[in-house]
Amino acid sequence: MHRFFLPASHIHDSQAVIDGTEFHHLRHVLRLQVGDGILLCDDRGTEYQGTIATLSPTSAEVNITHITPATPRFSLTLAQGLLKGQKMDLVIEKTTELGVSRIVPLVSKFTVAQLREGHHQDRLLRWHRVAQSAAKQSGSPVPQLAPPQSFAEFFHSVPDHIPTLLFYEKEQRETLKHFAETHSTLSALIIIIGAEGGFAEEEVEHARQVGCHVLSLGSHVLRAETASIVAVALCQFLWGPSEVPPLPER
Repeated sequence: MHRFFLPASHIHDSQAVIDGTEFHHLRHVLRLQVGDGILLCDDRGTEYQGTIATLSPTSAEVNITHITPATPRFSLTLAQGLLKGQKMDLVIEKTTELGVSRIVPLVSKFTVAQLREGHHQDRLLRWHRVAQSAAKQSGSPVPQLAPPQSFAEFFHSVPDHIPTLLFYEKEQRETLKHFAETHSTLSALIIIIGAEGGFAEEEVEHARQVGCHVLSLGSHVLRAETASIVAVALCQFLWGPSEVPPLPER
């Protein structure tokens, strides 16, 4: 079945209304008709199975026949240094496919990419479209996309009870493997990846002072977009869905 995303506010009892870009895709791209079965997913992770009941020029009404409640899952936040060009799109696409829960674009001292004044909302809308398309393809929920914020602003909003990892290419002792050995289970995690220029030493030191774990991803120096995808994949393997086997105990 084809999958569509819509806000929970568009779903009432056993009926849902699809409009906007999702309706355009349903009606004019897929050319679905009354009686066709579809899947809906809301912004809380609940999934609905239903059939198209009516079609108008601007919307579709869906009769819901089955509801699959959202299940608790590993919540992984990626705080990503703002990347140039389409690299940011790539990171959002691939980490959405991997099941990241939230993405926070960061502006740090060495960030090369710049968002022009007044264009933040346009860029957020673009990123949301990228994430939504990736979620449809992969079956993952659409991650929450936060507005771009400074390195300092981000740390003011980090909850104390959620472990936070900053991956730093100059760290030579502590690795993700070391951290995983002492944290066999996690329900939530925040990871921070720098932009093309990485992080300044004073930013890394600030992260340490507020309790962030500064780690290495290995001996290879990875491109920023590669590091993000690798880090998210490894964290999902270590603490993600239960069908992934746990690390063997020593």
